[in-house]
Amino acid sequence: MTSAMAGTPTNAPANTTPNATPGATPSVGASAGPGPARTAARGLIQATRRDHQKIVVVGGYGALGRVVSSRLARWYPGRVVIAGRNLAGATALARDFAPGVVEPRLLDVDGDLGPALADAAAVISCVERANVRLAQHCLSSGVHYVDVAATAAVLDAVELLDPLAVQRGSTAVLSVGLAPGLTNLLARRCVNQLPSANAVDIAVLLGLGGDHGPDAVRWTLAHLGRREHPIDADGRPVRRRRVDLPGFGRRTVHSFAFSDQFSLRRTLNPPKNPSRDSPNLSVRTWLCFDSAPATAALFAARAAGLFDLSARLGANEALARATHWLAFGTDHYAIRVTASDPAGSLVSHAIAGRGESVATGTVAAHVTRFLLDRSVPAGVFHIDELVDAEQFVAAVLADLPDQQDPTAAS
Repeated sequence: MTSAMAGTPTNAPANTTPNATPGATPSVGASAGPGPARTAARGLIQATRRDHQKIVVVGGYGALGRVVSSRLARWYPGRVVIAGRNLAGATALARDFAPGVVEPRLLDVDGDLGPALADAAAVISCVERANVRLAQHCLSSGVHYVDVAATAAVLDAVELLDPLAVQRGSTAVLSVGLAPGLTNLLARRCVNQLPSANAVDIAVLLGLGGDHGPDAVRWTLAHLGRREHPIDADGRPVRRRRVDLPGFGRRTVHSFAFSDQFSLRRTLNPPKNPSRDSPNLSVRTWLCFDSAPATAALFAARAAGLFDLSARLGANEALARATHWLAFGTDHYAIRVTASDPAGSLVSHAIAGRGESVATGTVAAHVTRFLLDRSVPAGVFHIDELVDAEQFVAAVLADLPDQQDPTAAS
């Protein structure tokens, strides 16, 4: 995998170092900017009890779960549990490790969770199924919870468990992955550098030939059926825009309902936050694929209502299977996040790499390590509320093979 990162305020020299938030001490343990306001008000809790040592990766044998399991097994040999309904799949993956490094375990998220999670210190959900039920069990048991779910409604429901997490001394982290996840952190970096920002645009490019699991394909098809668009100052819908993406040049991206556009409106606009000069910041998210012709065709189909029709006819499952067999393109991804203010000032950060599941799994593994190795505040947080955006992104990119110079991307 190759990754590159760049971030340059357009009104500053290229070698300018962004100013730190006044009074903030650089630390991976708290995000710079508006995020710490919520975490600072809460006492820190120790992550791991002596009788709770296991790290349970739910769906740990899938495309994403394999990455999470392997990363965590490297740091915590003997503690990682590959769990899910497919015990044969978990057992087969466990054989790829040295004896005793990981443990396969049967776990049905719709069944009795108690026995399978009795010795858990942290649970990572790599599937989008019964997430709220699983999160509620973990948080009520004092077990930390990491969720890679990307559906806004699921994340909103887990957020409502915040009082329970505070009461039980546990922590949940949401918006974990590539988008949402790294996009949230780049957005926070942009807004920290441009406090007058009133808009953030997040553009994501995904490779059609990437390592997408079946859940990711189903999720994409379901969201292609949504035809909501952001509205411009004149009240007209904005369906597309042009963006420079590292490694791909100038591309047309289309409006797409990634969950970070909803969560960032809350996390970047906390009530009465003195560090934000421009409240009511808007967030818009955009998508394209590595193939420009395929992008044009897919979004033309969306405009014609074909994906909405497919969902109503119950054909998305068959379409997902066909998409898997007809996969073409590359495994590249690219992200550009831009903050702008009414005066026309811009700050932009970009990341590019290969292997969407590898990037997402690496983020999830680092978040889990953060919870296990540090004292953290209790509650439910999106990733940009809990970690230092600058340091966390650097740590993740350093853990991706063949890391390039962070200034290499345009």
